[in-house]
Amino acid sequence: MASKLNPKQEKLAIALASGATLKEAAKKAGYSGSESSACEIAKDPKVSERITELRQKTESALEISRQNFIRTVHARFINEEHPHAPKYAEILAKAQGWNEPEKIDITQNMEVEVYIGGQRVE
Repeated sequence: MASKLNPKQEKLAIALASGATLKEAAKKAGYSGSESSACEIAKDPKVSERITELRQKTESALEISRQNFIRTVHARFINEEHPHAPKYAEILAKAQGWNEPEKIDITQNMEVEVYIGGQRVE
């Protein structure tokens, strides 16, 4: 288990592990709501370790692993003929921690390589 966090850090870690954006997590934890301040706090090794720990607990309770989920979404995203490829791009962006996919404008075909834990996902 990660070193003890203060209550705000713990709330931030729980919110981020649950899929909240940095801005949402900062607000839930009682910080100013600034995305940059939440980012700095999330980079703290203790907080980062706690986020990983919480995500691992959740993943171990699921039948599908995060890696398999991302592989599935990635396969559907790169299938140019799939009618919902742009939606899969958004899901993939969120799953990768790019918390504001509405700022991503996909207007043409592109190559995407997905890495999880330093390993390339095919």
